[in-house]
Amino acid sequence: MKRFINLALIFAAVAMLVVATAHYKRLLAITKTNNTAMAAVLKRNATTKARIDELKSLSAQLANADGTNGSNDVSAMLAEKVEADKKRYSQIVVDADAIQKKLDELVKNDPAFAIKHYASLRAEVDKMNAPFCRVQHLSREQSEALADAEFQRKMRIDDMQAAQRLNKQGVDMEAMTKEANDAFASNVKAALGDDLYEQFLVYQRQSAVWDYVNAYGGNMALADTPLSAEQAAQLVDVIANACPAFQEGKYADMNTVDWDAVDAVAVDFLTPEQINFFKNAVHFPSGSSARQWQEYINTLKNLGLTQ
Repeated sequence: MKRFINLALIFAAVAMLVVATAHYKRLLAITKTNNTAMAAVLKRNATTKARIDELKSLSAQLANADGTNGSNDVSAMLAEKVEADKKRYSQIVVDADAIQKKLDELVKNDPAFAIKHYASLRAEVDKMNAPFCRVQHLSREQSEALADAEFQRKMRIDDMQAAQRLNKQGVDMEAMTKEANDAFASNVKAALGDDLYEQFLVYQRQSAVWDYVNAYGGNMALADTPLSAEQAAQLVDVIANACPAFQEGKYADMNTVDWDAVDAVAVDFLTPEQINFFKNAVHFPSGSSARQWQEYINTLKNLGLTQ
């Protein structure tokens, strides 16, 4: 019996040794992999730092140029490019103006086209107001009243701009725009009350942020990390308040967001998966650039490589 116990202990020790050896091999493999990855990161960082130092040196050389032929050549090339861009932009404006005048004439003279034109305006209003109606829990009647008021304002301003483009005399754009805005305010206050009207004005100043979050939310849903309506509203508030222009009472500008400040607050109401997607997935909002590009530009500014 004693011999059997000794044999069992020997077998157990051998088994433990085999397991320990296998575990040790795995640790070695993991360590080797991590070391390789770390070495690659360090190499990339060293390469990036060297490139940045090179660019800073070049920037200093350009800043301290003393009027040599080389700097003159660069200045001439830049001036030529600016002039070419001005001409190209002027032609684009001329072409766009001609197209818009043609559309104005169609709206005025073709009833079938006019119906489609105004239907598209109304559909745009419904799309723009949808998040506000959802977050504020507006009734169907309130939502319709808000859409009607906004649609009427858009129609009046659209007609004013068309009259101005068609070179009609006596179009006081400032006075007529004020009249359209005053009518809108009166209609919305009558339908929603003063408090919701003020909330709608804030929502309008957040419009660029809502466009961003709506598009990002769609991408997140496809990645199986959807945003709830409440999360979307919170995220909009956080991003808007990280925009200097919005803090000054102006419209939020997605090109000036302090993303570090946004991330620091967003962890309180987004899941880890949502935060990971929000910080790392590339999204190009309309009228602005991806946050990764903005962060890169801010880094260059901090390094003194760009204005």
